[in-house]
Amino acid sequence: MLSQEYPVGLLCALLDFPRSSYYYHAQVKDEMDLERATEAVVAQWPTYGTRRVTAQLRRHGWMVNRKHIQRLMRHRGWLRKAKAGMRKTTDSQHDFPRYPNLVQGLEIVRPAPDWDRGLGV
Repeated sequence: MLSQEYPVGLLCALLDFPRSSYYYHAQVKDEMDLERATEAVVAQWPTYGTRRVTAQLRRHGWMVNRKHIQRLMRHRGWLRKAKAGMRKTTDSQHDFPRYPNLVQGLEIVRPAPDWDRGLGV
C-alpha cells in the first residue's frame, strides 16, 4: 500500500484529495430505539404531526431534531396529509335582522360637494 511507503499528506496532495477524507470512516447510527419510541408516540396520538411528535419525544428525554423525525416518519409512512383549510365566506343564512339598502334606488345627478368627501375645503 502506498500510504506505508509515502506520507499520506503527500499522496493526498498529488491526487488533489482532502486528507480528512482519507481518515474519514462513516458511522452508521442504530436508530431502532428512536423508531420504536416514535412509533409508540404515533400509535398513542395518531393525529400528531412532526412538531408534536418531536415535542413528545423530547419530553421523554430524546434529543432529536424535527426534520429528522419528519424524515423518519416519511420513510415509515406515518405522515398524514394536512387538512384543507376551511374558507370563511359570508353567512347569509343568519337570524339577525336584515337592513334595507338605502342607496339602491338613489339617483346620482351631480358630484357631492368637497365637504362631503372629507377633504375639509
